[in-house]
Amino acid sequence: MRESVTRFRLLIFHGRMRLLRENIDSKHEAKLCPRCQREFICKANRIHCCDCSSICLSFETSEYIRQRYEECLCTACLQELAVLVTSQK
Repeated sequence: MRESVTRFRLLIFHGRMRLLRENIDSKHEAKLCPRCQREFICKANRIHCCDCSSICLSFETSEYIRQRYEECLCTACLQELAVLVTSQK
């Protein structure tokens, strides 16, 4: 009896954890990059988990992007623009 109660509690715990993970993941947003039209996952609600947080952009590159785009860009475009803007100096 005691073993079945413990097993039941574990199932409930794992079920809640799965729902929690699904809830967090559902907050990530599939977007189209306004520059290349490729789909990517935006994690702006958890920026420390977002792929873009690993890209270091210069002030000039950040300004270039800010002036031209209102939405997030995919990491490929961010990397391309970082090189493009820096090489135009």
